[in-house]
Amino acid sequence: MQTNIMKKLITCLTAGLLVVGAQSLMAQSSTNSVNQPGTHTPGEHRDHLAILKLVGLTPADVKGLTREERQAKIKQAATNVVAQLQAQKASGTLTAEGQIRLDRIEKFLAHGGHNKGGTPSDN
Repeated sequence: MQTNIMKKLITCLTAGLLVVGAQSLMAQSSTNSVNQPGTHTPGEHRDHLAILKLVGLTPADVKGLTREERQAKIKQAATNVVAQLQAQKASGTLTAEGQIRLDRIEKFLAHGGHNKGGTPSDN
């Protein structure tokens, strides 16, 4: 009779420790993943995609590049697009959408290529 009670007690204690341990692990993993260096918030990813689209690049165009190489490629593409749009503006063929795109890319470049004020579409 006492062995049955002891077995139940050990089973309950083991189950309780497993539950507490699992909750502790869940809490640790959720706090660690938020503050890991090198991770991006969903808004940053959206901003990055918007900038790529704005300058005519795709994520595949910058995949595998270092941060410096990626920034240089995006800046070069932005500079090329600005030159094309300014040429259209000078010839009088720039559309309203083209003017908006030109303004946004120039604003992006004016901030040193760092778009901390929101997505280009927000401005």
